[in-house]
Amino acid sequence: MHLRRLVLALLAGAVAPAAALHAQDGVRLIPVDRVVAVVATKPILWSEVLERISLARAQGLQVPSDSAAQMAIAKDILEQLVDEEVLLAVATDFKLEVPETEVSANVDRQFDQIRGQFETEAEFREALRREGFGTPEEYRRRTMEQAQRDERQRKALDTLRALGRLAPVNVTEREVAEAFERLKARLGPRPALVAFRQVVVPPRPRQAAKDRARARIDSLRALLEAGADFDSLARAVSMDQGSAQQGGDLGWNRRGRMVQAFDNMMFALAPGRISPVVETEFGFHVMRVDRVRAGEVRARHILIQPDVDSADAATARLRADSVRTLWQGGMPFDTLIARYHDPAEERSIPEGYPIDSLPPEYRVALRSVPEGGFSQVFAMPMPGTQLSKYIVAFVTQAKPAGEWSLADYQERIRRQLQEERSTRRTLDNLRREYYVSVRL
Repeated sequence: MHLRRLVLALLAGAVAPAAALHAQDGVRLIPVDRVVAVVATKPILWSEVLERISLARAQGLQVPSDSAAQMAIAKDILEQLVDEEVLLAVATDFKLEVPETEVSANVDRQFDQIRGQFETEAEFREALRREGFGTPEEYRRRTMEQAQRDERQRKALDTLRALGRLAPVNVTEREVAEAFERLKARLGPRPALVAFRQVVVPPRPRQAAKDRARARIDSLRALLEAGADFDSLARAVSMDQGSAQQGGDLGWNRRGRMVQAFDNMMFALAPGRISPVVETEFGFHVMRVDRVRAGEVRARHILIQPDVDSADAATARLRADSVRTLWQGGMPFDTLIARYHDPAEERSIPEGYPIDSLPPEYRVALRSVPEGGFSQVFAMPMPGTQLSKYIVAFVTQAKPAGEWSLADYQERIRRQLQEERSTRRTLDNLRREYYVSVRL
């Protein structure tokens, strides 16, 4: 089949990603795959371009009727595939691998969200078949493979950034202003905005509760030292909801991502060894490092948190009252953060945020606070408990509803343009380092 006729047939919806046999003008046509680009030693096949076009159509791509525009879509997608393969070549050079376990949770969530859009399993299967994705099992496998590709590319860019190899770019004020004018038409009216700093005071456990938690983690550590399976034990008892169902797996982490005591132990621990008990603001931990690579560690942990009760919550409320008094009296924000703030919570929302999009507790507490003013102490319920954390906020920006201005988006647009252009220039440089041949 002629190349142009094949792509136009696909874009018009006449063929699926794995093109079937067709009869046209009395001639039986057999589509033959071909190499349309090569990156390093990796060929990119025409069928890969077709599959990516089909995926884009399933996600809502509107295909123009003009044949030149249709071919332009194919070429754009091929360029995207070349960029991806360049980054994957970088990932290979730096030995950056992504096992399924690292992305399986996100893939499962994505799969469940898509499945939830259909009333029955039969409708779901028919939609997948109609779009050329095969069975749900095949669709999940392909989604998993793409997620692994995406994560390897992200790690490649992160590695280049850490090595100072992302190309520097300049963005002019005129370019920022022009980008804002293009964006402004899509923004609509500006809602009321607020930006603020906050100190979030959590209930702190009393010593007796801490002693009980310490005894519990000591006993768990003894089981691990005696040969208990870390994965199974973490699933059964760890109080870290984010990692427990993954057997305590925290994924790959660089220095500085965890609180200091945890970070120090994670990077000092030899792979396979069970750590001493580590106490942090979150509770008591025992961990094991599974793998180490340049600048990163992959570890898993078990967390046991001391119990807190209503008496601890009442003490937290009094402590929050003291924070407000000290803050108003001139105590530095960083000092208050170090003494009182819950490290699991954000310290600030530095850019204007739509006040009506905040949780209701924040909306009520901040709506009438002027710029440069302090909120009253307000409570934020702790999920899964009948207790609350207590919050004091200082409003750094308060804007009524109105029209968006360049100042509202200036820095965000500048950062986005810099990131996009730096990535593009870096990819162009990498294309010159690796062998790249585009044949479409």
